[in-house]
Amino acid sequence: MIKKIMAVTASAVMMLAMSVTAFAAGTIDATEQKILDELKAKKVTANYISQAENYLAKDDVAVTEAQATSIIANIDKAADIAAKAGIKTKADLLKADAAVVDSIVAEVKSAAAVVDLKVSYNTKNGDVSIVDKDNKVVATSNVGIKKTGADSMTTVAVVSVLGLAVAGLAVVSKKNAKAEA
Repeated sequence: MIKKIMAVTASAVMMLAMSVTAFAAGTIDATEQKILDELKAKKVTANYISQAENYLAKDDVAVTEAQATSIIANIDKAADIAAKAGIKTKADLLKADAAVVDSIVAEVKSAAAVVDLKVSYNTKNGDVSIVDKDNKVVATSNVGIKKTGADSMTTVAVVSVLGLAVAGLAVVSKKNAKAEA
């Protein structure tokens, strides 16, 4: 009977070990870091920088030196246009002259196009969405609170089921022991 309980316990431990979520993250190379550094230098909102970093860290994303140079040039142009127009916030952008906004959006679209991304800008509420060639959103200004990390509910459910199994085995073994006596 002890062997059965030990086997169930060992199984439970192995199941718990298998329920740990594995995380794999790509890396940012020096060329991609130049783009992120430029965004930081232009005081782009941390949320957008984080989304850019997440996109650039993907294993299937590679930026050449020429692409980075082009992207940085577009960032500089957009920032210069915004600075000359006195645009520092989303609210400023919404109040700005349409021609100025169109110029900034055109530079952002040009920067994104270098790495096959498409930008859409909603002139009414200032929302931005960037999608990749598969139409998957890679960045957006509509970011709510996202759930991140491992989900503990799966682990709790597995441990609960295993606990019930161990308790059931204990009850059955006691009944068998009484029946044999």
